[in-house]
Amino acid sequence: MPKNGRPKGSKTAPPRKTGRMLVRIFFAVVLIGALAGLTVLFASGPVRIPFLGHLLAMQGTRGPVTLSVARASLDFTAPGGLDVIIEDARADIDGPSPVSIRLPKLTAPIDMDALFSGRIHFSSLDLEQPHVRLALSGGPAKVPELGPLMEAVDRISDVVDDQFARRGLKVVRIEDGSFELAGPASRRFKNIDADIFRGSNRVIRVYARISGNISNWRLELARSASENAGFKNIGLVVNGITLAELLGPEAASKHGKGLRLPASAKMEASLDKQGKFVSANAVARVRDGWFQLGKTLVAFDDAALSLLFTAGQQAIDITTSHVIRGNTRLFFTGSLMPGLDGTPEWGVSLDSKYPQFGPADVAEDPNMLEGMQLRGRFDPQERLLSIDRFTARSGKAVVHGVATLQFTAEGPYLALAADGEKIPVALAKQVWPITLVPPARRWVVDRIKEGLIESVSYTGALRPPAFNPRDPDPGWSGNGMRVDMTFSGGAVTPVGDVPQISGLQGTLTIENETLSVAATGGSAMSSKDGTVILPSGVFEIYNLPLRDGKTARVSTLMQGDVEDLGAMVNSAPFRILERAGIRNDGVSGTGEMNIEATFPMQRQIDLADVDWQANGNFKNFTDPHPIMGHTVADADVSLQADKDQVAIAGKGVLDGFKADIDLLVPLGDSGIEGRQDVVVSVTAEKLKDKGIDLTAFLDGGMTLSVTKVADGQDFVVDLRQTDVRLSALGWRKAKGVPATASFKMVETADERRIQDFKLVSEGVNISGALRLTSDGELTQASFGTFRLRPGDNIEVDIQRASDGRYDIIFAGSSFDGRGLIQSIRSPGGSKGAGDFSSGARIAATIDRVTGFNKQTIENFSGKIDTGKRGLVSADLRGMVNGRANFEFTVNDNEGSQLANGRFANTGATLRFLDLYERMRGGTGVLNVVMADEDSWVGDFNVTSLRITEDPAIRSIRERDQISRRNNGTDSPVAAGRNTGSASFDTLDINFTREADLLSISRGALQGNALGGTVSGTVDLAQQTLNLTGTFVPIYALNNFFAKIPLLGFALGGGSGEGLIGVTYRLSGSLSDPVLSVNPISAIAPGIFRKMFEFQSN
Repeated sequence: MPKNGRPKGSKTAPPRKTGRMLVRIFFAVVLIGALAGLTVLFASGPVRIPFLGHLLAMQGTRGPVTLSVARASLDFTAPGGLDVIIEDARADIDGPSPVSIRLPKLTAPIDMDALFSGRIHFSSLDLEQPHVRLALSGGPAKVPELGPLMEAVDRISDVVDDQFARRGLKVVRIEDGSFELAGPASRRFKNIDADIFRGSNRVIRVYARISGNISNWRLELARSASENAGFKNIGLVVNGITLAELLGPEAASKHGKGLRLPASAKMEASLDKQGKFVSANAVARVRDGWFQLGKTLVAFDDAALSLLFTAGQQAIDITTSHVIRGNTRLFFTGSLMPGLDGTPEWGVSLDSKYPQFGPADVAEDPNMLEGMQLRGRFDPQERLLSIDRFTARSGKAVVHGVATLQFTAEGPYLALAADGEKIPVALAKQVWPITLVPPARRWVVDRIKEGLIESVSYTGALRPPAFNPRDPDPGWSGNGMRVDMTFSGGAVTPVGDVPQISGLQGTLTIENETLSVAATGGSAMSSKDGTVILPSGVFEIYNLPLRDGKTARVSTLMQGDVEDLGAMVNSAPFRILERAGIRNDGVSGTGEMNIEATFPMQRQIDLADVDWQANGNFKNFTDPHPIMGHTVADADVSLQADKDQVAIAGKGVLDGFKADIDLLVPLGDSGIEGRQDVVVSVTAEKLKDKGIDLTAFLDGGMTLSVTKVADGQDFVVDLRQTDVRLSALGWRKAKGVPATASFKMVETADERRIQDFKLVSEGVNISGALRLTSDGELTQASFGTFRLRPGDNIEVDIQRASDGRYDIIFAGSSFDGRGLIQSIRSPGGSKGAGDFSSGARIAATIDRVTGFNKQTIENFSGKIDTGKRGLVSADLRGMVNGRANFEFTVNDNEGSQLANGRFANTGATLRFLDLYERMRGGTGVLNVVMADEDSWVGDFNVTSLRITEDPAIRSIRERDQISRRNNGTDSPVAAGRNTGSASFDTLDINFTREADLLSISRGALQGNALGGTVSGTVDLAQQTLNLTGTFVPIYALNNFFAKIPLLGFALGGGSGEGLIGVTYRLSGSLSDPVLSVNPISAIAPGIFRKMFEFQSN
């Protein structure tokens, strides 16, 4: 090969041919470079193509559609091959309601198979942030303009259908789109993601997902426009949208109104073939929804509104719609008339046949009405709803009403006037709107059970605050609400658990912010199954407009059996008996009671917030259970009670005794001190029947006043009509003599303590304290003052020993012993103190003991021991009148008792004992042997004594003086000495006792001047005597013959009788014996005197 590289034999080319070759090569290189550049350019991403946008805009502008495209690009790097990208495009669709579509970016993948066949088709369209604006013309009276809206949707659907058909689209995707509805009620919806498909027969389907301000909701739209059909159909289904989304931003900002609840809507629209609106049926539905007006929550299970729009018809028909809540079911129809009579107002007409009301908070069975009808107007500009006529009817029951409701920036204003008649209470409760005075409605629903509203008239005006629970202004005041109602056959449970009151008739009024119910003729069945009559009653609610803080008052008169009345007042919230600790079973009696209570109007009432009082009167009231420790029977009492106390006063039988009753029972922790002021009329016998045996001390009636104090009971006993005896001391207060005993009794589980005891009567003053067992037996007593008679000054201590006997100690400066002496002398006196039947050991140390006849015993000391059988032993000592020794002892002597007495001045001792007043001086000795308490043998001897002022001696001496005067031997000196006095050397009496009969077998009185004998019996039980004897004058001389054997018997008649003597008889009562003298016996010798003696029979 040659150096120049040419093959051998080749010829040199001509210059012209070489130039052309070079040109070709150049163009090839340029082409290749351009292609390479284009390849690099298109491979780098979307490439803007000039005039492509204009070309596409020209192709897209057809009919009512005007399309403009700012930029268009080709993207050869798209996954599908080739995409056309359009930016800032705008499509305007002309029509009655113009539509404007702004497309910031549209991506259209080119179908490569169609491209190779010479056609430009897009497999899909992807729209990013498109914005659709639909302008509805007209004013508020034309809202909603459903016809133009549906026509606009149809035009948009035509555009979409055309693009689907021309470009062979399979799907159109929208990402983050927005839709604006311009007009009187503008709305804007953003964050819309949608897929649009085209099916057969020109069916366009849209599936959209919208992220709203309140909720995420879905929309499905289908437009059918078959070529062969003469009409078009548009179907729309919305799920999950809220009322707040539809009502706009202002509604979306309101919480707690129920506007955020999801709803569903469905619409079916028909258009003619040219796309002109024919009709549409729109149905909106909400399930399990609620909304709030004021403080009231209005809930419903299912609410649906169906509207029918018809082209050429101004009225919008309301086809069968409903609201359902539990057993409340309202199905209604009607119409809406925009632009009523050429005004901005809408006419509203609603009719409901057989609506059923059964609110969940009303216990009665549901009620079905015959029908309801409403005719009214709504002004959108003023937002004013005027109800010109409202009628509801069910049988004889009918309600008519008018109302206005205006919605303002401050809130709604409501004015309502209604009247009705023959309305059952159950129906009224069920149809009462829960938004209308909710507190009053709540009370009526809860408390009024049955009845018939004969007539009712209501007028009311509510301002916006009434519907705002946060506004302290109630929204009405004064007579802004007025109700006048008459009713019959009413039944109400007034408060708490108080039983139902039935059969009421009366009136209900709301006037001047007060609800008042006045009723008569009621009755109630108590928890004890008895009937309580309620002749009258009043219930009132004050400050009715207040949201909180309303108060109520109930006042009622009740009549019936006590047990039933007790059951009524023991109902919650009062619990009067329970809080007072009083039982209500087994009580009897009849009565009446008036109860008044003021309490806060709230669902749960605390008794602490109830201010109540009860007043009652009861007859023959009997309670077998103790009230403050006392049983009450056959009582006529009055009762006054309030939240702090129960006061019971009257007359009845308390603990078995007739009593004046005044009890005060504190309730709970009121701090009130209880009181038992009880005045009881009792007798000792009735007390004994109750286990309190005071018959040894008391006899007759007495009055006890009992008062409850903090730690016990204060007693005051009126003893004026009581015979009071202290037999052990010989003291007695007769009936009719004023006397009062007072003390405080404190009871424990083991004993009763009598404190501050005081007994006061005429000259009597006893004070001290006692202790008794729980059975009422005395165990201990101490009396610092013990004065039974004026001048007494002693103290007494009593202690019960283990053997059942009492140790009694008397100590003091003075004691009047006359009563004790009388007690010992009285029948049975030797048996000791009947009030200490088991016996007593008595010790006494008294400076001076006063006896009868102004006689005293100084420095008295003694011990007396008694048992069940009487006196056991005694040792009594002292100085009679401070000068003469006095001793008396009783001792045991081989199974019997020996009583010995030594008296230095027997006359003074007998006067002290009130046994004999006329003896002066004398030294006496008494010896008595007592085999038992009723068998005695004894003698009484006195020496050197003098008898003064004795009627018998005076009579004998007068007879002797007359005899001497007749004999001429009387002297003036002797006559002046006839004082009825005589001195005696000895007095000897021998006596025995069998049972109550004391027999004097021999009694002899010997002296120089006079003498005598006595014998006979004394009946200690009957306090009578029958004694006979002989008085012997000139005893020493007369008795001289009696000492001569045989002659003495014949002349003297017996030892101590003498030759001349007078027989006598002493008979009758011990207190006033009768002396009888036989004068014939004075002249008979002793042996014959026996013939003239008085016989004991």
